[in-house]
Amino acid sequence: VHLVHRAAIVLTLALVGTNTVLAARGVIDVQQAVTLYLCVELPLGLLVLAIGVLRVRALRRSGASWSQVLDEIAGRTPAALLRMELRSYRGLWWLARRRRAGEGPGVTAIGHTRGTLAVPIALLVASLVEMTAVHLLVPWEWLRWTLLIVSLYSLLPLAGLLADRIVHPHLVTADEFVLRSGHQVIARIDPRDVQRCIPRRRFDRTEAGVDDDTLFLPGPDGTVLDLVLAQPIEVLLPAFLEHRRRRAHVQRIALHVDDPAAARAALTPVSARSRGSSRR
Repeated sequence: VHLVHRAAIVLTLALVGTNTVLAARGVIDVQQAVTLYLCVELPLGLLVLAIGVLRVRALRRSGASWSQVLDEIAGRTPAALLRMELRSYRGLWWLARRRRAGEGPGVTAIGHTRGTLAVPIALLVASLVEMTAVHLLVPWEWLRWTLLIVSLYSLLPLAGLLADRIVHPHLVTADEFVLRSGHQVIARIDPRDVQRCIPRRRFDRTEAGVDDDTLFLPGPDGTVLDLVLAQPIEVLLPAFLEHRRRRAHVQRIALHVDDPAAARAALTPVSARSRGSSRR
């Protein structure tokens, strides 16, 4: 059933795409295209829908969550890409409302996007220039508008990914330090386990990773703050696809943050109070 469903989905999408292209190119007229839609694509689409409904009901009865159902129906990678796209739209909505995830009374937000947005913004501007040039130079009107719609649609997830990073800062409360990369939570740390916050610039790292017992979460020009923990913790490294993330154990964290002084002020009082009470 799994293979039949996948094959039916692929076949239906291929036929719809082919039919649309043939109609746009004038190989077939509108009446022929509509006839093909009604006689071929519509029955296949209904078959795909019926099989999908049966599979969803079976999976839900077996105790699968909606997230697991989506992974099973669409596949792990397509499901991850779909979730990412939906999160990007949510990020744009939150950014438009000037809202950041997790903020509230007693919560200190530590931004980590300064300097990381220059290249993506430049790509957005270059894409807009390219879209304008293509729209002016391509002689076929149907192709011009198709390329324009596809290009605009492709820019939305990219802008959303940038917004998703902005609206998901690191968070510090009296009981928890939440380390994030975009929406992905890297670790939840007891702030009292942060023994030292050391201002230190490292320029040799530009990608997230673990080296020995140190977790690196850099910006485009490295990291600016080192954290030394009282004991090793488990972290879940960021990855483009959620199911590709891997675990590691670290006792040091090298961070890129927008304001190192504010980050130290948010973390140091908690750890200092903890050490003072332990001495007493």
